[in-house]
Formats: sequence, C-alpha cells, structure tokens
Amino acid sequence: IITGKGERMNTPLHLSKILGFKVSRKDPGYSYKSIGASGENKASVYSGVYTAGRKSLKYVVIVKRGRPEEKDSPKPGNRGKRDSQLITCMMGMLNRVHYDRRPCELDEVMINALNNLEIPPTEIEYMMAIDADTRVSKLSMSYMHRYMQANDRVLACCGETKVDNKTASWVTMIQIYDYFASHALKKSFESIFGCVTCLPGCFTMLRIYCPDDVRPLLSSDNVFQAYSRNDIESLHDKNLFHLGEDRMLTTLLLKHFPEYRLNFVPAASCWTIVPDSYKVLLSQRRRWINSTFHNMWELLKVRTLCGCCCLSMKAVVAIDMLSTMILPAAMLYGLSFIYVVFVAGEPITQLTLILFGIILGAQVLIFMVRSRVDHLFWFLFYLVVGLPVFFFILPLYSFWNMDDLSWGTTRQVADNKKPASASSPK
Repeated sequence: IITGKGERMNTPLHLSKILGFKVSRKDPGYSYKSIGASGENKASVYSGVYTAGRKSLKYVVIVKRGRPEEKDSPKPGNRGKRDSQLITCMMGMLNRVHYDRRPCELDEVMINALNNLEIPPTEIEYMMAIDADTRVSKLSMSYMHRYMQANDRVLACCGETKVDNKTASWVTMIQIYDYFASHALKKSFESIFGCVTCLPGCFTMLRIYCPDDVRPLLSSDNVFQAYSRNDIESLHDKNLFHLGEDRMLTTLLLKHFPEYRLNFVPAASCWTIVPDSYKVLLSQRRRWINSTFHNMWELLKVRTLCGCCCLSMKAVVAIDMLSTMILPAAMLYGLSFIYVVFVAGEPITQLTLILFGIILGAQVLIFMVRSRVDHLFWFLFYLVVGLPVFFFILPLYSFWNMDDLSWGTTRQVADNKKPASASSPK
C-alpha cells in the first residue's frame, strides 16, 4: 500500500475507484513466501467484473500489505518489482498449479477468485505486462496475440514504446529519438535472430505454457527457481536482480528455452511517460545502464544464442557491451574531430564524407520508410543536445555510481507522517 509523492490516495484506492471494488485496511491479508530479508509477506485479493457500456473486464487485484510491524512504514508490504512478478500469474502461483504442488494461503485465494470468474488457472496461456503510466494503442494487444498464435515457437514478444510527453521539457525531447533507436531499430535487428535481449516490463506479452504438450514455459521450474533467488549478495547479482529485473528475466528465457524465439512486433505500439527533469533522468538511466552492462555479461555465458563466431548474437552482445564502455571516449574523440576539422582547418577525407553520408542517409531512409519524417527533427535535436548527455554524462555518472542500488528519484512516496486512509481519500 503505497501513496506516491504529491498524491492524496494510495495505489489500491486509485484502482478501487476505477474498477469499483471496496478496499479497507481491515481487509484480511493472506500469507505467502516473499523475497527479501523477512521472507514473509501478506496480501489481500479483490476480484470482480468491470463494465463499461457493452464491454466487460474480469479483474483480480492483489494488494501487498506487509506484516503487522510494517503498518507505519511508508511502503508496507513492498518487496520490489520482482516479488510482485513472482506472486502473481507470472510465475509463482502458476508454477505450483502446473506442477501440482501444494499452494500457499495466497495461492488458494487467487485460484478461488479466478475460478469464480470462470478463468481456470490451468487455461491461462498468455500474460500481458503493462506499466501503469503506459498508454496502449487499441489494436496492439490484438496484433501481439495474433502474432503469437500464428507462431507457436515464439515465447514472448514486445512492441514499440514511444514517448508520450514529447514536449514537456528539453529532457523529454532528447529521449524521443533514443526510444526510437532502442525499439524500432535495435529490437527490430535483434528480432531477426529471434533474440530480443530486453523484453520491457511496460509492454510485453509472454507465453505461460506450450499449447501442444501443456509444458510450462514462463512458469517452469528452471525460470522460477532462478528468478526467485533470495541470496543476492554480490554487486553483480544486485544489479541483475534489483535494478534489471526485465533484462534478467529475458536472459533466463533465452538460456532455458533456446528453441523458442523472443520477437519484436512493430505494428504494436504504446506511449509512456518519460522523465521530464534532468535529476530523474540521471536516476533512471543509472539503473538502466548499470543493469544492462551486468546483464550483458550473463548473456555472453548463454551458449545457445544463435549464429556462429562473428555472425552471431553473442558477437552483437559483445559489441554492444564494448560500445557502452567506450561511449565517453567516443564523445571526446568526436569533439576532437570537430575541433581539428572546423577550427584547425584540416581537410576531411573523401572516405569520411562517404561514411557520414551513409549513416545520415540510412537514418533518413528509415524515417521515410516507417513514415516518421518528423523524427528527422528529433534526430537532429538528439545529435546537438542529447549526444553529450547520452554518450558522456550518463555513462560516466552510472559507472561512478555502480554501487548505488536504489531507485533514486524515479519512485518517490508521500510523507508517512500524514498517511492517506486506506478506505477513503481525505
């Protein structure tokens, strides 16, 4: 039960207002084994049917409440994102259902809620992960579902994430092309190999079991046991499991299911709210850059990545990791090149001009083919304003603070001296 900074109501209250169920601090909490130091937590379960016009939506809401001694904490029951993934339909409960193991107290309540909604847990084949600040286009889920139905060897797929608050500040403006490059370009390239290296938690569809032989996939023992580790002690592991959950889960899927593909569906798209202040951007990218670097080491250990020698996905990962390390040096080299050419007056060789022409021409061609002509402006803005930030400041700041495992200013809670009511807003 968390109240965000600047909010009057906590998250469960927002959901209850939208879906129409009632929530109170006196509601019973059901025990389950959690990750973290305590190893124990309690959660409440709410279920029902949301109706809007002729459409209806069945829902099950899980509210982590924590143990009794956590009642005065600003984040009672909070065990992190990975714990939430493990207790919901992602892996924990369905792992025990698929392997016919004894369910915990929370599992029993969740299974009962699903059965009351006429949703047998054993028949849940897909899971869609969407962030609360993500706006999804109307047909995106249909595109992704149809893609996975037509390709039974696809374990998971993601769509393109775009910037929703484009002109909120110069900070959001430099991120527009960055998001385009990391999704429409990079994920499209990785999808050729069937090895998207990061399935974003904000917009991804995953296959829970194989429809042919009902073999658990996402809920399999190999993935569940590796992802639910509670012995996270080294700096390497903490970056993997505390800051880079999405990438770590993707790596586990690539490692344990080499016969399946992780793909990118360009027709599916969503819009997300990106950081609009420089301080929040520093905090977010510190987590992303450090967790990405550590996760690439894990990817290099996966022997089943497709390809051979230099023409392999492992070579792509190695180049990506190396380029991340030398970004600040590359920025300094670029500045020295500009000084030598435009200040010192050194002539530019014909080969250099051809190289720059190919790079810029390829970008313009991609914008035209994808009907993103407006991105030409954002690309130029990125070159002038964003390049020093993404190539120099952010990598240096991230590597210098690699031992900082907090979420920083990305997620802030309200002052717990004046807690909001759990049953009604003040």
